[in-house]
Amino acid sequence: MLSSVSTRLIQLKRIAVLTDLGTDSEKMLRYAASLARWYGSELLLVHAYPPEFYPAIPLEPLPMWPASGLSPKADAEQKVKELTDKLHLNDLMPKLLIRETSVGHILSEMDEYHPSLVVLATQGRKGLEKCLVGSVAEEVFRRVHWPVLILGPECVSTELALQKQFERVLYATDLSAISVNALHYAAGISHDHEAQLVALYVEPDSTQGYSFDHVIAQQRLEDWLQDNIDGMCEALTGVHCAVDFGKPESKITEVAAQQQADLVIVGARGMGAISAAASHFIGGTAYDVICGSKCPVLIVPQPR
Repeated sequence: MLSSVSTRLIQLKRIAVLTDLGTDSEKMLRYAASLARWYGSELLLVHAYPPEFYPAIPLEPLPMWPASGLSPKADAEQKVKELTDKLHLNDLMPKLLIRETSVGHILSEMDEYHPSLVVLATQGRKGLEKCLVGSVAEEVFRRVHWPVLILGPECVSTELALQKQFERVLYATDLSAISVNALHYAAGISHDHEAQLVALYVEPDSTQGYSFDHVIAQQRLEDWLQDNIDGMCEALTGVHCAVDFGKPESKITEVAAQQQADLVIVGARGMGAISAAASHFIGGTAYDVICGSKCPVLIVPQPR
């Protein structure tokens, strides 16, 4: 029998949805609302729009309002209201945080609301486009100290099963201390949803992979889980351990697809971490997992 909201190991008191009000917003907000209802969470809708640009020599009368004729803030507020009405979110009584500012500044302001989880979608920019434009999703999960659930391009392009519970959860670890907090979330979510939990360790050395290497890697994973179980024996009962060899980002998305996972969970350093930091889930790998995953990816930072 599923546990009640008050007795669940994972408590999500407030879910913040960071939206650009683009084409992915409706599916992302519907998914976040489904989570909020299941967890009994408050819902905070967050949108940052860029400051208006006034050239030194005006090329046309100012101010430059959107096509709707409203100011940028009023236009954003109207779009949010249209979304909430369309998706029937009035029962959740969502709070709004709409500001003329940068993503970095609005993340700082969000800190006052103490969100338990941030939800957003990403277009999954790569190559030169990503170098030039950057990725809001990557900026968010590098900077914040809250868990971040991201719907990548492969995820938002398909129909998500908006169910009340997860059935299969894939937890990927590099056996570092950075992965421990993510293990707690993986164990707690799997326990609360009565889901099958798969713990995956990918050895980056693709020259290995013989049967003997598999035995050693499997033992390393099992020993690491045992060392970091920290009172979660019941929550980790029935966990299935899996190992593979090769590029972690590719193997994680492959196994997630094979297992038909509803959720992938990985750890990250967070709080301004740089790409040269220890965990191979920071920066490129985590972002590539998000871009390739057909299900949402939950990135859990180390606690402060």
